Formats: sequence, C-alpha cells, structure tokens
Amino acid sequence: MKQKLFVGMLVLLAVFGFAADPAWAAVQSEVPAGTRFLVELRDTLKAEKVKRGKKFDARTLEALPTADGRIIPAGAKLKGKVSYADDDELMLRFEEIEFEGRKQPIVASVLGVVGEKGVKSNVGKEGEIEAKGGRGKNAAIGAAVGGGAAAAVGAAKKTSGKNTAIAAGSGAAIGALIGAAAGGRDLVLDKGTRIQLQLDRPLWLTSK
Repeated sequence: MKQKLFVGMLVLLAVFGFAADPAWAAVQSEVPAGTRFLVELRDTLKAEKVKRGKKFDARTLEALPTADGRIIPAGAKLKGKVSYADDDELMLRFEEIEFEGRKQPIVASVLGVVGEKGVKSNVGKEGEIEAKGGRGKNAAIGAAVGGGAAAAVGAAKKTSGKNTAIAAGSGAAIGALIGAAAGGRDLVLDKGTRIQLQLDRPLWLTSK
C-alpha cells in the first residue's frame, strides 16, 4: 500500500513539475493570428535595383501582446526577403523575428505602407507594394497605343480636314498618356518606411 502511494506521489510530482516548467509554459504562449502591428524598415529598397531574394531588416514599432499577457517588446528585429521586384512594384516576405535573444519563424502579410509620398498606402491582393502613378504599366500602354496613333496621324495628312482633326485629337491624347507615363515613379522604400503587417499564423513563444 505504501509503495503504491509513493509511486502515485511521484507521478503527481512529475505531472505538476512538467506543467510548471517555464519552457513548457513558454511554448503555450502565443501572439494570435490576425494581430496587426507596425514595423520600420532598416534598409532602403529600390525596386529597379533589388533582385528576388534580396535580404532586408526591419524592427517592430509597437509591443505584441500574447494570449497569456506576456509581451514581445517594441524594437524586436525582423528579417525578410524580397519575393518580387519591378520598376514600380515590390513584394516583401517576412521570415524571422528576434527578441530577448530568441529567434522565431514568423508568417505575416503586408497590409499597407504608412504616410509615404509616392507610394500607395494600400497593397494589392497578393501584398504588392506599388508606386503611385507607376511608370512601368503606363509606359507600356503609352508605347503600344502611341505606335498606332503615329500611323494614323501620318495617313491623315493625305486626307480631308475632318480626318486630320480626328488624328490630331488622337495624337494629343497619346501625348498625354506618354507624359503621364514619363512622370511615373520608380518605387523606393527608404530606410525608416513604416509598414503595417498582419500575422497569418500564431507567433509562438518558446524558451531561450
């Protein structure tokens, strides 16, 4: 009887000891999926120069509360990579967060860019960050339509005044398109740019 009681006490101690273990408790702590927070770039990213796979750093600008009341303090380091780049478009992927000597994987989506002149505040469906008045797409449209208009204007010179007026009008419209394209911006995210992220998966806290 005494032996059974002793074994039972050992089992209880093992169970309660495991539950109270700080490492086990840390694994149970998480920042829930859907949490939104601001980060700040620590590198400058120029869409026309960076290539896919380019690494960059960022840091959190606000604390991230966990479900059990713990906090990941502001200033946590983030590491990411460029997953796509064009003259007026970027896609960023955040992969790791580091705080208090811990490194954790992170899965988060870009929701928007805050207060940057020349950059759209809202991103595309796949998280694309785009320049306002982007040059690439407008220039392509201007070049394609412009070629047709040039031929039309040339042909109109040999026709009546009415057709010449129509052709001239078309040329003016194309000129406006090309002008708008030339005035477009190449996308640049300067160091210090603030970006809003949202966790796609819970961020688990583990022990050091």
